[in-house]
Amino acid sequence: MPETLSIDPRLLASVEDLPLLARTVVEGFLDGLHRSPFLGYSTEFASYRQYVQGDNLRHLDWKVWARSDALYVKQFEDDTNHRAQIYLDTSASMDFGSGASHKFTYARLLAAALAHLMILQRDAPGLVLFGPDSRQALPCAASRNQAMDLFAVLASAKASGATRIGPDLLGIVQAMVRRGLSVVISDFLTPDDSGLELLRQLHAHRQETIVFQVLSPEELELPDTGEWILEDSETGEERVVDLDEARAGYRQRLEAFCDRWKAECEAHEFDYVRLSTGEPLDRALMAYLDRRASL
Repeated sequence: MPETLSIDPRLLASVEDLPLLARTVVEGFLDGLHRSPFLGYSTEFASYRQYVQGDNLRHLDWKVWARSDALYVKQFEDDTNHRAQIYLDTSASMDFGSGASHKFTYARLLAAALAHLMILQRDAPGLVLFGPDSRQALPCAASRNQAMDLFAVLASAKASGATRIGPDLLGIVQAMVRRGLSVVISDFLTPDDSGLELLRQLHAHRQETIVFQVLSPEELELPDTGEWILEDSETGEERVVDLDEARAGYRQRLEAFCDRWKAECEAHEFDYVRLSTGEPLDRALMAYLDRRASL
């Protein structure tokens, strides 16, 4: 991982312009990459040309040399137009946290930053919103206005209702006929195992997939001490909990929950990244570039 100029979302919490936020995050991230010795994410192989003195030896094709006794280097281009579908969880469990640590605020910024980076990579981002209902908010497109259209949808999106990964969402996945890149952003706090079916369907449709599990610092580590009334944001159920007594068991169950998602992703050869909303977005953007390079 190169040294990057991390943009801490807390520094941007007072800014309400989502396009500006996305550009600021991505430009800071890319500037960090350019300042580092890290190479190789903006290009794709295109063709060969004969070697001339001074060419980078890393790009020599030794297999061609073994067959022809001639030196050729690979030429690259960055115009690839991969389809990149972003799936964003809009259920009420995402409406948790405060300020820039608010999960849905963080998740929307992540989706916007990824879309901006995709457009820069000449990819074709699309957006699916899923929660109590699921809909294809924007089909994948590489048009000049796609990023702004996507930002507008994200800016108006709200987190509410129960998580429901049902036939409508799976139907969107099943309608995909081309191999592409899928990015899933969710806390995966579902009352059942329906989220696992989403992974299975993405795998069945040959999607290169990154799963971002977004959790707040308060969910990763219970705050303070004493008795608290905890409310399920999706069902409204309340329970009185002594945090001192619950802490050890909670941490154990949380790690088991996250480990299960990680194991399921690994079983499908997906990338799994657990994100805390208190962290900058650099790690998420790097994960996208890593997965994109495998296409």
